Amino acid sequence: MGDACCKAPGCCLLGGCPLSFLCTQVHMRYKVLNHVAPGSGWDHYVCCQGYTGSCCCFHPGACCEKEMPRTCMFVEACCCAGLAVSSTRFVLMDQYKLVPDECDNRLIRFNNCMQVLSCICHFAAIFDRNLRDLAQIIDLIADIVFFSTAGCMTAQVDYEINYRESLGESQGLPGGPVGSPINAMPQATVVGVAQPAGAPPP
Repeated sequence: MGDACCKAPGCCLLGGCPLSFLCTQVHMRYKVLNHVAPGSGWDHYVCCQGYTGSCCCFHPGACCEKEMPRTCMFVEACCCAGLAVSSTRFVLMDQYKLVPDECDNRLIRFNNCMQVLSCICHFAAIFDRNLRDLAQIIDLIADIVFFSTAGCMTAQVDYEINYRESLGESQGLPGGPVGSPINAMPQATVVGVAQPAGAPPP
């Protein structure tokens, strides 16, 4: 991920810009699914690609994915931004049995720590009004870190697909549903990216 912005700057900007984030993630999920199962991309779409378990009334695979895959993916990217980016990446990681890269892990851990710190600051600001400005500053920094990480991860996935296809390695799915981990520059990561602590991205 550390080389992503240099290897695929355009994709990095699109994946890390709040204005284009949603559409970019919908497109990238389709591109990945179509890569691992040529010609039938959306047929294999499942919310978060099955990487999350059921919770309350949320049951991946039973959320109208078959009837409205694009709409469901758009909602997923809007409400579960971090999971949407990570799930797309995980599919390629599983497909090619890629291993985590320590640089990727550090970037993702830093992002996750910033999201947690933002939550803590907002919680503390409930009890101490003087912390509200600090909470907003930390929240802004956390959002910048999230979108930067998401942009690099998106570019990494795009680079990996283009690289594999240049080698003629587009493969059919191994038995079973699409779902599981990608490192897109040579090497990978199984750690998920936490989504922004504030409201879902616009």
